Amino acid sequence: MRNTMKWLRINMEWRFWSVALAALTFTDPHSATHFTICPIAQMGFDFCPGCGLGRSIALLMNGSIMESFEMHALGIPALIIITFRWGQLTLNIFQKNLSKSK
Repeated sequence: MRNTMKWLRINMEWRFWSVALAALTFTDPHSATHFTICPIAQMGFDFCPGCGLGRSIALLMNGSIMESFEMHALGIPALIIITFRWGQLTLNIFQKNLSKSK
């Protein structure tokens, strides 16, 4: 049990990005209603510099590159950075498990 809790704590960021990428992959970006946790949008302001970023990534994950760019210009760089970070974390996990098995 102790090893399981340690694994969960150490790999929290990896699990977060895995779930986030999976959710964005299976999200329908063309849906008329979408869920938002943006506090600026919740307060009723029309402009938020981050709004549309998640939908932009979802469009990109579904193959709509131009729509993604039109939704938010930083969607493509954000997906590249998140995917790169997820890959780094994945390699770290495999390296730790490989070194433990030796």
